[in-house]
Formats: sequence, C-alpha cells, structure tokens
Amino acid sequence: MKKSLLLLLFSMNIVAALATYHEPYNSSRIFWDTASRKVVFNSGGYARMIELQDGRYMATTETGGINIIFSSDKGNSWSGEKKIVENINNTPNCVPDLIQLKDGTIVVGYNPRPSTPYTEDRRFGIRCKRSTDNGRTWSNEIFINDASFTYQDGCWEPSFLELPSGELQCYFADEGPYTNSGEQQISMCRSFDGGQTWGKAEIVCFRKNYRDGMPVPVILHDGQTICVAIEDNGWSGFGSFVPTTVRCPLETNWNGFWVDANSSYRDRSVNYTLCPRALGGAPYLRVLPWGETIMSHQSDYGDGDWQMYIYVGNEEAKDFKAMSSPFPLSGTDRAMWNSVAVVDTGVVVAVAGLNGKVEMMKGYPVRQLQAPFASTIKVDGKQTTNEGYYKRNASQIILGTENGVRFTGDFAYDRDSLYFTSRVSDRTQQPSSGTSFADGVQLYIDLDNRCETQPVDGCYRFFLRLDGHVQAYQGLDTRRRWNNIDDEGVHLAVTNSSTYYIVEAAIPWTFFGLDFPPVGRDMRVMPELWDKRTATDTSVYKEAFPDGSFLASWTYMAFRLIESDLLGIEAPTSPDPSQEGEECLPGCTQVYNIVGQRISSTANSHHSKYNNIIVRNGKKYMK
Repeated sequence: MKKSLLLLLFSMNIVAALATYHEPYNSSRIFWDTASRKVVFNSGGYARMIELQDGRYMATTETGGINIIFSSDKGNSWSGEKKIVENINNTPNCVPDLIQLKDGTIVVGYNPRPSTPYTEDRRFGIRCKRSTDNGRTWSNEIFINDASFTYQDGCWEPSFLELPSGELQCYFADEGPYTNSGEQQISMCRSFDGGQTWGKAEIVCFRKNYRDGMPVPVILHDGQTICVAIEDNGWSGFGSFVPTTVRCPLETNWNGFWVDANSSYRDRSVNYTLCPRALGGAPYLRVLPWGETIMSHQSDYGDGDWQMYIYVGNEEAKDFKAMSSPFPLSGTDRAMWNSVAVVDTGVVVAVAGLNGKVEMMKGYPVRQLQAPFASTIKVDGKQTTNEGYYKRNASQIILGTENGVRFTGDFAYDRDSLYFTSRVSDRTQQPSSGTSFADGVQLYIDLDNRCETQPVDGCYRFFLRLDGHVQAYQGLDTRRRWNNIDDEGVHLAVTNSSTYYIVEAAIPWTFFGLDFPPVGRDMRVMPELWDKRTATDTSVYKEAFPDGSFLASWTYMAFRLIESDLLGIEAPTSPDPSQEGEECLPGCTQVYNIVGQRISSTANSHHSKYNNIIVRNGKKYMK
C-alpha cells in the first residue's frame, strides 16, 4: 500500500512538472491581406512610402533617377509618376528616402553613386530636394554630405528624422572616414531650416573592424528616445548581418555621444528564441500609434531565395517577433531592398522590390481578437454582409501568405453559442471521410486563459472539415495532449464552389459547461488552416498566425466577448421559482443580466410600453 501511494505521488509530480504555465503572448501579429497587393511602380527598387498630411500616399523609388508617385485612394491605384532627379554625368542617383515635415514641406533624399571610370570631381554623396506645394514642384539639388570618389570609400542610404524641436536629421552609412580599411560607421547631418542647409557629418555608431550600415531612425513612443535600426555584421557567432538597433536619449541627441560595439545602447533586437533564423540586412523601422514597433529586413537564409521579413517589437524597439513574409514567392521571385510604412490609424504597408517592379501590401496588426453580440447569425455556410460578425465581411483574421491559400475568419456570439466562420480560397479542395487528412480549419480555444505549454483542461480544439464533419478534442491535465470527445451540440454548415469554401460553426456555451456567455472573461483562440493539395497527399499544409503553436495555448491570441447593451435576457412571462420571496404575476416581463441575475420585472397589464424591455446602464429601453 505504501509503495502504491509513493508511485501515485511520483506520477502526480511528473504530471505537475509537465504542467508548465508560460507568460501569455500579448504582442500584435500582423494579418497580411493579399487582396490589397498592388503595383506601385512598374520599374524601380529601394522604394519608400509615407502618408501625407492631406491623406494621400506618396512613394519614391530609384529608376533611371529618382521618381515619385501618389495615391488618392489609400493605395488602390497610383498616378502622377514624375522624375524629380535625372541621372547625369555618369552618376546614377539611388536609394531615395522621403519625409513630410510638420510645416508640410516634403523632403526627398538620395545617394549619388558615380560609375566607373572614377574621377575625383564626381563623389559618392547624399543630396536632397524640397517641395513646399505638396509635391507639385521641387527645389534645386541641395548638398548634404560627400565621401570619396571610389566605391570602396563611399557613403550610402540616407534616411530622415524630424525632432519635436523642428531639427531635421539625415542618417547614412559612411565609409568616408575609413579610406584605409573596409570599415563603415553610421553618420548624421543636421538641418535647422527644414533641409535647406546642412551641418557637418557626426558619428552615431561604429563597431571597429565591421560595417554598421543602412540606418533608419525613429522616435519611440516614450517621446524620449531616438532609436536607429541598422545592419550589423559584427555579432559573435552569427557570421552574417543581424538586424540591430542603436539608441540615444533625445535630450542627449548624439551631442558628444556615439554607440560603440560594447555599448548597452546597441541591441540585437530580435527574439531569437521565437525567431532563431532572423539574419539579414537592409532593415527598416517604424512605430505604431499605440507604441509597438515594426521592423523589416531581407534575407535569403542561405538558400538564394531573397525574401522580405517583418517583425513586431515592443515599445522599446526590442523583443521583435511574430516574423511574417507578406509576399508569397515562387520560381525566381525575389523581394529585396524593402521598406514599411505606417498609415491611417495603424495599418502597416509592406513595400517591396519584386522582379524589377515595386509592389505594396497592407497588413493589420492585431493584439486581441473579439466577438460581438449578434442576434441575426444564421449558421448556413454563407457569409452575409453585416450578419453580425466583428467585421462586416467576416474578416477579422486574414491569413494565407505562408502557403498561398488565403483564408479569413471571424467570431460572434449570442446567449446560446459562440460562432466562428472562415472563407478559404482554395482551388484544390480535398474533402475526406477519414480522420487524419482533410481540408478544413482547426479552431483552438483556451477557455480559461490557462496559457500552458501543452493541452490541459479548459483547452478545446475543433476541426471544422470541408466534408461537413466536426472533430472535437479537449485537453486533460492528466494526459497533456488532445483527447477526442463527442461533438454533441456543435453545428457546422459548409458551402463551396470550385474556387473557395466557407465553414460556419455554432458551439453552444453548454458544450463548455456554461449557462451564459462568459462576457468579461480572458480567453485565447487560434485558427489554423489545413490544406491538402491532392487526393494522394500524405501531408497537409498548415498555416496559423505567426508564432502560434497548436499545443501551446500561451501562443494563442487574447480573445474576449464584447459587452453589449443587448444582453438583457428575457425570462418567460411566469413566476421565477428561483427568486424566492419575490412575486411575479402572470403576464409580467422579467429582465436578467448576463450572469442570470434578475434586474427588474414589470407588469405588462399596467405598463405595456415596457414589454420586451432590456436594461442599459441601469435604464430600461424598448427592444
């Protein structure tokens, strides 16, 4: 008996050791919308984009000089392409950047790069032009900096930052001080008159024997820190350029201050636990309106397929994760010399050089998924505009850039059920009567916000299959894995055509052992597409949002039901036996809140205007 008890305790300790809580993943993931993919320039590279104060988008690129272009409809179409800098004297002008100052002035900077044969009168440099009439006319060329006249000792890649004081800064990679070595630093010039005149170059950062390069500066959300994304090939153990940030207090503003190799102000900013292959150059950095940061870079990861990678960082421009690639590539496609813009109220625009063209795609950073209260949803496998899901077209979630199959998803709820729908654009649909391989969408739910590393009690999994079947699973603390359970009460409807299918499901709250919708409860969810390409396929292509793992509920996205003033629950017009000592005459209406507490009762015979009332903030209203 004693031995059995010890064995039981030992087994319990093993289970307890497996039951690992993990700090929840609360950063944004970006949902890239492939339907927003547009060509910005028919030729060009090194493109940059901003949103102007008048609401237009403006982009610039290098293509036989420096060109600009505008969009008046949020990037759906582009027009007014104009060359503002010509290539002359065997000197291509490259790598433009642009900024609109607080007073409305637009500044476009660029990088003259003399071609061979080199002559001492043609130097590698940084120049700019200004427009004070929203881009209609442009000033003459303005000098910012010169390096040497040979490629080995040039200066490169200008990028601008305006400080709250009105000071305009131009950052660039600079080999000019190192004519006897291959080293490179980041330098910066200042202008105090909106870019009309510029001071001498000052050092920002330098790693001896290496090449800090391609700077992009921002002011962080705290309003007190200048942060500059650079490429740095000096980190030990990587053997490659690594996305890096250097920073400086705004009050110091690089006056007598620069960042060396060992400074605490230099940071390898990517979360290498979640993104172990985050290597590459050409970084670009921006700040979201709520403080999170966005960084892109390019890499071929050693296989020759150059791709654009984008990460979400915290308000300190650190802990970058949620790596995604907006542009699905195939064949000889390459996405290189890219940038990101933040427009509207936080939409991220990826801008990429793709096979000689410049293209853009919009992404939507989301921290928390939500379900609104809806009373009009019909589970029929059809998506009707304004049916009641969070987005009018049921597209709160947009995925599909990883494997090229676009799918959307959305949530809603009512007093009885949680609703989920997904539309999958799929021309190779493979329904199956088996249990292992079939097209469909997996929905994972951590109902209790357990944030575990393995499936446990309170975690559920629903496979909504193209063939109309539902497979339901639940985690168990004692087994730490998904266990098949009865799908009793779960209703699934599926419709499909040759190019897409729609799944729509209603999961009763009673399935989870709940009598009422858990409004106010922190939960976590994750959808995952399962896509089988051929009938004989023995594998399934899967895609969830970045960093999401089907086993680890701490990686799911935060999820809540939106509180609604339409949550008053009518009781039958008869006495309520649970409310002892309170009389309700036949014909009265009782109103209950979401947790089942009676809010009020009104006799219909005396106050007919209160029939079918609800309660909003303690006040009665007609339905």
